[in-house]
Amino acid sequence: MIDKKTIIGLVLIFCVFGVWMYITQPSEEERAKMKQKQDSAIAAQIKAEKEAEKAEQMSEQANENVSEELIALAKGDDSLALAAQKQLSDQFGIFSEAAMNENKSLRVESDLLEVDFSSLGANIEQVTLKEYKTYHQDSVKFFTKGGNSYGLNLSVGARVLRTKDINFEVFVNDKPYKSDQKLKVGGKDSLVVSMRLYTNQDTTSKDRGCLEYRYTIRGNDYRVGFEIVFNNLNNVITDRNTLEFVWDSKLRMKEKDRSVEVKNSSIYYLLKDEVEYLKENGADDQKEENGIPIRWISFKQQFFSTAIISEEAENFTYAKMQTQTERGEKDNYLRTMSANINLPFDGDKKHYEYGMDFFFGPNKYSVISDYNMDMEQIIPLGWGFFLLHWINRFVILPVFNFLQQFGWNMGIIILILTILVKLVLFPLAYKSYSSSAKMRIIAPEVQKINEKYPKQEQAMQKQQAIMNLYKRAGINPMSGCLPMLFQFPILVAMFRFFPASIELRQQSFLWADDLSSYDSILNLPFNIPFYGSHVSLFCLLMTIAQLFYTRMTMKQQQQSNTMPGMKFMMYFMPIMMLFILNSQSAALNYYYLISLCITFIQMFIIQRTINEQKVLKRLEANSKKPLKKSKWQQRIEALEKQNQALIAERQKQQNKRK
Repeated sequence: MIDKKTIIGLVLIFCVFGVWMYITQPSEEERAKMKQKQDSAIAAQIKAEKEAEKAEQMSEQANENVSEELIALAKGDDSLALAAQKQLSDQFGIFSEAAMNENKSLRVESDLLEVDFSSLGANIEQVTLKEYKTYHQDSVKFFTKGGNSYGLNLSVGARVLRTKDINFEVFVNDKPYKSDQKLKVGGKDSLVVSMRLYTNQDTTSKDRGCLEYRYTIRGNDYRVGFEIVFNNLNNVITDRNTLEFVWDSKLRMKEKDRSVEVKNSSIYYLLKDEVEYLKENGADDQKEENGIPIRWISFKQQFFSTAIISEEAENFTYAKMQTQTERGEKDNYLRTMSANINLPFDGDKKHYEYGMDFFFGPNKYSVISDYNMDMEQIIPLGWGFFLLHWINRFVILPVFNFLQQFGWNMGIIILILTILVKLVLFPLAYKSYSSSAKMRIIAPEVQKINEKYPKQEQAMQKQQAIMNLYKRAGINPMSGCLPMLFQFPILVAMFRFFPASIELRQQSFLWADDLSSYDSILNLPFNIPFYGSHVSLFCLLMTIAQLFYTRMTMKQQQQSNTMPGMKFMMYFMPIMMLFILNSQSAALNYYYLISLCITFIQMFIIQRTINEQKVLKRLEANSKKPLKKSKWQQRIEALEKQNQALIAERQKQQNKRK
């Protein structure tokens, strides 16, 4: 039974919690003012965002107009044309003629992606995933316009040419692109988009210099091939050993909970054979890696990632990576990420190539593990401890994927998965619960031993007597805790698996609209520290179930009246978990709830299978038999005799001194 101190402690916790909520909650008048203030702030923010967006568009339009006017002037044949040509020459040098190229856009559609290109900078302007939507049912997009740029910074003479600032000529499958072309590719087919930047025409030279960005779009692949090709530029580019490739990107919000998405967004990269990453949890961070080959760099979000992958392990010889959290929520940007990468270069060669890939896709284990580049480690499956990711990779994921083939609701799949896990663990659970039940039966005998040896110096004798009692009753004291210890890694593995599984994303079940995020039955008008501003019903039910489970297990503790502090902690833990898990994924709380319910059933069945009279008869029968002492018990007795002899000797010496 629960003692009075435990009950009083729990009541006080709930009273303090309830009084604190009552005191801190705003009045009706304050709520109205808060709502009015919040609405005004939202309206002001929307207005500011629109004005900023308008100003940005006007600025971009002005820059485009200036550029277009300059190019138009340069194409003339008067003095103004000469001045414009000189200005372009000063800015772009030997590539000044290419600066007058028309800015073109084109889209290539594959089975999985829609890839928009711009001739300005030869950049991928935007990528849309066709099979996924954001939480608000918009298309999932990468490289949104104005939020991404990449390119080489080349030393050309005395100037630095940024390739992202100049227009390239566009070719599709080696033929000049026509603006009315509709480009689609599917299955195992592929299509090549080439962006070429030529040097100024030199009538005395047959070998015209060219920098080419070559993209290969495959029909059924989340990767886009990316090659950088140098032809006859050995006398143009003054860089001799390395080239600088700069990639900047702003990550947009795609999920329900912004705070969770920010915490799960960072830069990951493969450094030789180890996957490293910058700080997560929304912390700004910066790292430099020099001298050790980098295979790939990924701008990772909660469920989606973009990555640049080197075909050769030595391609990325240096990288400076940086993450910064967007403090405001303008345009729903989460974090700004950048990577300055050094590519090895031989400036004396006429022809030089870099082979790379861009990846735009989901953080789905079955997809990225096929690339055999350890990219699956961006999915947080417990890689820090081998046992956790082994359980997830080789047990949970295969079973989960097998059940998914039947097309059932994810809630049903989690239920079946939980039942299977509990069935596999049932032999261990049986030993644990049966041992606890037997201990409850012999609790009166244990109490007698405690009364027989009340003194501290008799602790060894008391422990030996209790162990003998366990042996006569056929109880192994370790059978109660070891099975629970073996189950703990699976519990933690599930804690990592459910929030990281894109398969659960936007899957509804009962009142939860997205099992990968928290479920909410009530949105509070205020925020409770460490809890949040919503009430998760799955978490609440799980907490109630945990309290009942604690009560059941405490009933089976034979020394419950001597451990009030421990009992208090066991009842306090579910309350603490209520705060910890309220904002966790609904799938995780649902799993814990189902697991506890199955545990209740198992405990009920096991208790019914144990015959109390049989245990007592066995104890009575064995008490009449001489108990064979193990070597360990013999050592304990020898130590006890030595200890008693030592105490007796000390008492004699003390008596002599008196």
